[in-house]
Amino acid sequence: MLPAAALEQERLFVAERLLSEIERRHSLPHPAQREIHPVIVERFLTAYLPETRDGEPAPLALEYAFSRSLREALELMREVVSEAPSGYGAALYVHDLDTGI
Repeated sequence: MLPAAALEQERLFVAERLLSEIERRHSLPHPAQREIHPVIVERFLTAYLPETRDGEPAPLALEYAFSRSLREALELMREVVSEAPSGYGAALYVHDLDTGI
């Protein structure tokens, strides 16, 4: 079992890599400097790309948050994700930073 500080650093490294891969997958600009403090990194990373809606500019940034449990990640998704009849292209990712799933 990893010490707490090593676990935080490993989670941070994996989270940064995953966010970069998701941004690349959706052709989003990569932030010049992403500042994720290791203290806020929890086990589950939830990333959300809002849908594109007719008449509105396409989203240019990935939204993300961390949670301690899968239940919290699902609650976060319920609160944040909204769908419009004319929307398309939304993407949602939940990743367990400890197990790689």
